[in-house]
Amino acid sequence: MKDVVKGALLALAVLLQGCEPTEKAAETQTPAVPKVDIATVTPSTEPLTTRLTGRMEAYRTAEVRARVEGIVEARTYQEGQEVKAGTLLFRIDPAPLKAELAAAEAELAQARAAADAAEDIAKRSRQLMADESISAQQYRKDFFTEKQARATEKAAEAKVQSARLKLAYANVTSPIAGRARRAEVTEGALVGQDEGTKLTTVEQIDPIYVNFAQPMADSLALRQSLQQADKREKPILRLRLSNGSTYPLNGTLLFSDWAVDEKTDTVAMRAIFDNPDHLLLPGMYVQVELQQPSEKQAVLIPQQALTRTREGAYTMVVDETNHAHSRPISADTLEGNQWRVTDGLNAGERVILSGSALKDGQAVEPKQAALTTQPVASKE
Repeated sequence: MKDVVKGALLALAVLLQGCEPTEKAAETQTPAVPKVDIATVTPSTEPLTTRLTGRMEAYRTAEVRARVEGIVEARTYQEGQEVKAGTLLFRIDPAPLKAELAAAEAELAQARAAADAAEDIAKRSRQLMADESISAQQYRKDFFTEKQARATEKAAEAKVQSARLKLAYANVTSPIAGRARRAEVTEGALVGQDEGTKLTTVEQIDPIYVNFAQPMADSLALRQSLQQADKREKPILRLRLSNGSTYPLNGTLLFSDWAVDEKTDTVAMRAIFDNPDHLLLPGMYVQVELQQPSEKQAVLIPQQALTRTREGAYTMVVDETNHAHSRPISADTLEGNQWRVTDGLNAGERVILSGSALKDGQAVEPKQAALTTQPVASKE
């Protein structure tokens, strides 16, 4: 019996000795290093271009209206003609206006004669008053009669000036230089009865405006880009016409005309273009290509390398010792399948393509991923 017990104890001891190294090895075994796909940060070489729908607007627009009542005698311009400021466009029958002027001048002559006569009487009354030959009441009467006659003369003078002005308005001229559009009336039409009848419109289209709207977020990015860029650099504006051609001249962005539309959360913008050949016309729809100034610090990372939280955007970066670190970045523009990063990364650094589950400082086994870069498309 004792031999059996000793044998059992010996077997148990051998079994325990065999298990001890395995347990110790399990205790000292390190966790596996995760394998991660990485991409190398590349510099941004393409300028950021945004395409927006715009509409042309004349630099100046003047509605030409009749300022006196009368019959249109003639139209003295060709529709669509380029005119200068002061060019005669319409002629209204001046005969009634000339007669009105003649009557006003006659009325002025009468008023002037009456005023001169009243002045002579007042002078005599002044002398007689000094000699006490007339009463003070008579003197005051003659004095105020003269004043009233002179006032009547002034009113007659104003009436003559008004009649002369009306006669001048019979010749309807262009208030600005530009292109005179089609006539709204024909010869023989009665105009200017109740209010100034519209006769035509003159538009100055060289230079010419283009109005367009940009989402608020994009406009903020544009402003930040302009602040970071060289002061000598300005955004480049081009126009693509409805036939697919590109307008040969670049435009200038007018920042003073920016305003926010609260309903659409867009920014109303305006640019100005030279238009010497009048290829651009008011009301024309165009595609505005807005190329932002180059950002010397901008780099590109794959779309999947960026993670957004309430605190902002970040990416996981692999350092020289193959440890992952969380890095906050500024990235507001997507170019193809890559984010344009303006702050937080440098060209040549390595970013993890999918690392949201990694801990900051965790060791990793990086593997360069094979990526296909989509071409940068203009942002619509």
